[in-house]
Amino acid sequence: MSSKLLVAAAAFALSGAAHAAVFTNGSFETGTTPGSFSTFSTGAPDITGWDIVAGSVDYIGTYWTASNGVRSIDLAGNVPGTLAQTFDTIAGRRYNVSFDLWANPDGGLLPRIAFANVGAGDLTFASNGGGSSGAPNWVRQNFSFIASGASTTLSFRADAATSGNAFGPALDNVSVSAVPEPATWAMLVGGFGLVGGAMRRRRNVIAIA
Repeated sequence: MSSKLLVAAAAFALSGAAHAAVFTNGSFETGTTPGSFSTFSTGAPDITGWDIVAGSVDYIGTYWTASNGVRSIDLAGNVPGTLAQTFDTIAGRRYNVSFDLWANPDGGLLPRIAFANVGAGDLTFASNGGGSSGAPNWVRQNFSFIASGASTTLSFRADAATSGNAFGPALDNVSVSAVPEPATWAMLVGGFGLVGGAMRRRRNVIAIA
């Protein structure tokens, strides 16, 4: 196999690993236009790619500054809610999840607690207060999980005890990415090494000529 083909194969393998999760609309930019904000309850289809599976959420537009793009979510609408998305995974593969969290500054207790769930029990995250609607205090959160099947459901929900009825943890900029397997990294590094060697040989031939 030529060095170019080897690198192409390595890059394709890495791309396949990195994009195995068909996850969409992590920054909530696609969906019904929320205006300042709109409250949606269980079953509403207004946030593309996401399902409201319990309670209600506020779909935030101009009410405060998003961490990425111009829209975000308050996980407590009229009552604490749960937002979920199911996406493709590969059983046994590890995935990284990252998201930005803040606390609705308008009232209620601090910190607001958000739960993230990928089928193995709740993971608990405390959202930071502080900031304001024009200068929010978004903080990046991260965790990883190992997929158990061909699809995985990621859900986020507000804790009723710390969110009250209408002031929840704010969510934005959710991303899911597969962790490349060691063999994929080795193939990619080896492919780049072969290309580098081929380029050095080509320079030597030109110099001799």
